[in-house]
Amino acid sequence: MRNFDIIKDNPALVTLYEYCSKAEQFQLQAAEVSANYARKALEWMLSIIYHVNDYEKPSTPSLFNMMNAQPFKDFMGPMGGELLDHLHAVRKIGNNASHPGHTITTGQSLFALVTIHTFVCSVLNQMGILEEIPKFDKSLIPGARQSTMIPVQPTTEEPPVVVPPSINKPIKPLTTASVDKVTISEEETRRIFIDMLLQEAGWQVLSTKGAVAPLKACIEVEVHGMPSESKIGYADYVLFGANGNPLAVIEAKRTSVDKIKGRHQAELYADCLEKRYGVRPVVYLSNGYTTSIIDGIYPERELMSFHTADELTRIIDRRSRKNILDFKVNDEIANRYYQKEAIKSVCEHLNGKNRHALLVMATGTGKTRTAISLVDVLARNRWVKNVLFLADRTALVSQAKKNFAKLLPSMTYCVLSENGDNKDKDLNARIMFCTYQTMINYIDDKDKKFGIGRFDLIIIDEAHRSVFGKFGSIFKYFDSLLVGLTATPRQEVDRSTYELFNLEEGEPNYAYELSQAVMDGYLNDFKVVNRTTKMLNRGIKYDDLSPEEKKELERVWEYENTIAAMNGQTPQGPRDIENNEIFKYIFNTDTIDKVLKDLMTNGLKVLDGERIGKTIIFAFNHQHAELIVKRFGVLYPQYGADFCQLIDNYVKYAHDLIEKFEQREQMPQIAVSVDMLDVGIDIPDILNLVFFKVVRSKIKFWQMVGRGTRLAEGVFGPGKNKEFFYIFDWCGNCEYFSTGNITDVTTNSSSITERLFGLKSDIACALQNVKYQSDTEAKALHDRLKSELLTGVQ
Repeated sequence: MRNFDIIKDNPALVTLYEYCSKAEQFQLQAAEVSANYARKALEWMLSIIYHVNDYEKPSTPSLFNMMNAQPFKDFMGPMGGELLDHLHAVRKIGNNASHPGHTITTGQSLFALVTIHTFVCSVLNQMGILEEIPKFDKSLIPGARQSTMIPVQPTTEEPPVVVPPSINKPIKPLTTASVDKVTISEEETRRIFIDMLLQEAGWQVLSTKGAVAPLKACIEVEVHGMPSESKIGYADYVLFGANGNPLAVIEAKRTSVDKIKGRHQAELYADCLEKRYGVRPVVYLSNGYTTSIIDGIYPERELMSFHTADELTRIIDRRSRKNILDFKVNDEIANRYYQKEAIKSVCEHLNGKNRHALLVMATGTGKTRTAISLVDVLARNRWVKNVLFLADRTALVSQAKKNFAKLLPSMTYCVLSENGDNKDKDLNARIMFCTYQTMINYIDDKDKKFGIGRFDLIIIDEAHRSVFGKFGSIFKYFDSLLVGLTATPRQEVDRSTYELFNLEEGEPNYAYELSQAVMDGYLNDFKVVNRTTKMLNRGIKYDDLSPEEKKELERVWEYENTIAAMNGQTPQGPRDIENNEIFKYIFNTDTIDKVLKDLMTNGLKVLDGERIGKTIIFAFNHQHAELIVKRFGVLYPQYGADFCQLIDNYVKYAHDLIEKFEQREQMPQIAVSVDMLDVGIDIPDILNLVFFKVVRSKIKFWQMVGRGTRLAEGVFGPGKNKEFFYIFDWCGNCEYFSTGNITDVTTNSSSITERLFGLKSDIACALQNVKYQSDTEAKALHDRLKSELLTGVQ
């Protein structure tokens, strides 16, 4: 009889039993194998929970991302805090088990085994498979004996989910459970966590108490000069550098309360070590679950792990740096007054021992240039050496790297590969670029490439709540200065975003917004052409429809209910369609034709009114966008296939289309976009934006508006510059956000072709007067004009 035999005979849990039983079987004889199987069991359980509860998985469904996603945190319930920490430890122990440089102790494999037992039994109890949560019995673990089994290699693939009907029901959140404290003591647990974090940071933990060695984490180190009768104390851990000097001292306590009480004790250890070695070590306070640092520069702060030896050396070196006094900005990088003011405001904020800063700068005012110049100033003042630039799209990352390399050519650069293949990359580069999702994957990687102190400064593009919500673990992991950039107006930035930067609501470190940029002549304002219809604004009310229309709508519900029934969900009757669902169900060619005709008639035009100016139509989804392009071809075949094109993630080589769209003389002239052109493109010639979808995100709305704000010299001809742009709003977005000057556009001035046609028509009509009937030349001119007009009409 073993601990997991309670699920042995359940046919629905065959795979789970295999993983758990092997984790138990090899706990003593092969700790690495046991830890791998415990991690596999954790992966399997999460897959089941996500599947049966219909949780939306992260875009990259790694174990790390799935455990950090809000649905799983909610599932863990009130009891989730400690157990969730323990499950993360199982994940990390499993990661370390596959790393050739790490050794898994039997204590760590036991911890992983007991935690998995608690988690599995708690979930199965909630599912009704187990009537109670049994205690783990350590005596049932098989004793050490010779094994011929080859240790399994860890898998990075998500285990296949085969959900038997018997467990294909939603699982309620957990209620009460805890790791068996009788089997594993608080001290053992604490040691397991701290040792594991030290291993992740590249430290080898010596097992001999009191032993001292360079580049090692030494335990229970004797410290002389303490204020006690014996004058001797014993530091839980001391981390020694390559030269034999102590870089850090760790005081390990059982609880958060004890951790606070241990602060003075830890600082006394640091005092004594400083007197002996001439350098004051960094102080860590840890209870295994939470760790904080006192570095002698900033107030105490929490960390996710420990620093590497090199990172600790840099921290100690920072103590001698001076305040930033040289605010001089290189005009070749940033030469506008507000850019210089923004840089100075951040530097002064950092001088005040603050670690986070937020800049609000309207799209088109040079946020990236400001960031480049800030790095230049901080590097010159020896405040930063290594920088990470994060953005949410690969195109934005590449664009930022190009600008940095052009304006700061003396730095070394690296764009991290999304697939993790960096064999030709310089991972020691001073400035790195990647997307948020890519960095999440590196943090979760079994082979830790970056310590928590790898970067002195992180710059986050478009810093707002959703970024912190989805990728907040990045900023919790790295211990660095943080500067956020956003184009969202200061009053529209979420309160929680200000809180994350430790700022008062509505008070960023510096703000330069659209209205001021327009006044200064650096950006163009917009005029709103309000075209919101009743249907697009309030949706479709079933009771208001005609019998024929109701039948059409019922066909939609019939299809949806069929899908729902196949997924075990309860079918629903006919209901109203909300305004934000319109394009999910209805692709109305009449409405699309109306939108396109309105744009082509009333939109701002170039080439003396001959051609519609560069335009973006924001569509709801790919299907909607395809139909818009198709209808344009039907309505305006004379413009050819390249004039109006679809640009979204479904289009191969979309980046090439974007580059052509950016050029004044190249096609397309109209781009129908689904999310891809909402942010990050720099096309000054944009004259018209068509909001053909509902937008209720302030951030997204202002990003979309920003596509048209840039100046464009000579766009209407020599000396005729862009002064404003149009937003054709068909879905009430501007009204929803209470912004924009509503303009009454009926018809813009006629094109030169139209004016010439009218002039020819007037002349031909005038030549029909009787006084010209005997004039041979007049009659010939009349006949020629009449022929040209007829040809033109045809």
